[in-house]
Order: sequence, then C-alpha cells, then structure tokens
Amino acid sequence: MNKEFNLVEAIRVLLKWKWQIVGATAASAVVAAIFALFIMDEYYYSWSTFYPTNQAMTDRTTIFNSESAQQLEYFGSKGDINRVLTIANSIPIIQSVIDSFDLPKHYEVDTTKKYWRTIVRKKFEKNYSAIRTEHDAVEISLYDTDPKLAAEIVNTIVGKIDRLNKQHIADTKRKVFNLIGKQIGDMQNEIGTYNDSLADLGEQYKIRVSQSSDGGTVVDGNNYKAVQQYKSMMSKQTGISRELNNLASIRGQMEVTLENNESSLFVLEQAFAADRRTKPVRWLVVLVTTFIVFFVSIIGVLLIEQIREIREQL
Repeated sequence: MNKEFNLVEAIRVLLKWKWQIVGATAASAVVAAIFALFIMDEYYYSWSTFYPTNQAMTDRTTIFNSESAQQLEYFGSKGDINRVLTIANSIPIIQSVIDSFDLPKHYEVDTTKKYWRTIVRKKFEKNYSAIRTEHDAVEISLYDTDPKLAAEIVNTIVGKIDRLNKQHIADTKRKVFNLIGKQIGDMQNEIGTYNDSLADLGEQYKIRVSQSSDGGTVVDGNNYKAVQQYKSMMSKQTGISRELNNLASIRGQMEVTLENNESSLFVLEQAFAADRRTKPVRWLVVLVTTFIVFFVSIIGVLLIEQIREIREQL
C-alpha cells in the first residue's frame, strides 16, 4: 500500500524513534562535554594595536626647516599601513618568531618529519593575525595555550615590524650621508690644491692680498695676467668653500636624524598576558554538537523509514 510521506507520517516516525533520538542526542552532549572539558586545549588571546607614524617627521628638511609652511600629519598614510601589514605577514617575520621562541617544541611537532617546518608555520599562522582595524590602525594578535608566551610573541613581532619599517629609509639616508661625505672629501682636496696653486703663483709673481676699506679683497702684483689668474682661482676656491660649508651643514643635520632612534610606530595597546581563556567556549561546543546530532538523528530515522517503505512496495 502506497503511503504519501507527509508531515503526519514524519511525526509518526519521530514518535516511533523518539527514545533512540533522545538517547543519541543525550550521549552526544555528554561526549561533547567530556571532550570540551578534558581534551580540547585552552587558548588565550593577546593583541597589540598601533598606528604607523609619518617618518618624514624625522627627516632633516622637517626638523631644520623652520620656514616651511607645510603641515605634516603625525600618523602615516594608508600606504604606510599597507607596508606595515606586508611586513607583519611576511615569511621572514614569522620564521624569525618560530626560531626565536622554539615553537616546534612548543607545538610538539616532530622535527624528524620531512615537512615539519611547514607544519609549524601553518600551526602558527592558524592562530596569528595582522589586520587593519575599522579605525585604520594595525592590530597584531595571537591565540596560544600559554598566555605569557602569546603576549611576548606579539610584542616581539611589533618590535621587529618597527625595525624593518625603519630600515629601508635609514639605509637610504645612510647611503646619501656617505656620498655627501665622499663629496666633502673631494672638495677638501680640491681646496687644498687651490691653496697650493695660489701659494706658488703668489710667491712667483709677488702677489699681495689685502682687505679694502669697504671689506672687499684687493689683489696686487707686478704681472697683470698673473693677478687675473690669481683672482680667478680665488673666486673658484671661494665658491667651492661655500658649497663645502653647505654640504657639511647638510651632513651634520643628516647625522642628527640618523642618530634619532624614535619608533616608527605609535603603540596604543601593548600586548599583555590574558588571565582568562578565550576559546574554546565549552557551552557553545556542547550546544552545537548536540544540535547537529539531534538534527542528523531526525534525518537518519526519516531516511530509514523511507527506505523501509520503498522496500515494502518492491
């Protein structure tokens, strides 16, 4: 006899199997509770929030140019945020943390396995996050079973990000600083050469240099051509001396900025060891597991009865 499988039939089937459904659901709840209480690891959450600063604030043109009307923002741009996020998620940063804190041992990974480094990195990346917040700050966070270790790792990562973020600009400044130093050395040699040439020319043609009443320089000698040559050389030497003084001033200013060890990050919240676990949420684990088993049990008994009906008809 054909039976239409409708709501009434479904309720009849559920009532028939009610004790099996209740038993399976109750058993799953007990198993889930035991698993959540005694087997699942407890994870603690640590985070640090910071803003990248505008590194142009420490540039010599900003520090020593008092006449500049340009107003610079203290915090960096979106480009600075993207650069910091790229550094935070880079392999060198992650690998250095793995090595520094001996995470293979902490994660209990067998280092004799072929791909143990990949396993450790995936375990770390699963619990690690570097994101841009809704307020355009950067948040570095980590879940770990050791709350103190989690905080130490996050703060270490922030420190490494700061060093790498400053490194490129500092290296560029250092290269320019060294090039200016070389140029200053060349100019000093050139001035020395002019001094020797002027001394020889003056001695040869008895050229005298004095100051006029108005503060100007007066060059006298018996040979007109030699005097003009002397004046030309003096003018070139004076020009190089002015440029040398200017470069020396710039190099001195750059040296001040190179010695500046200010952080490139404005840290709003430094990571600390959490005193309360974040996950697992045990009641939620039990609730979700119980619901899934209850739902699967209902579907299961309905399928069993439907298959039985089909077999009877055959």
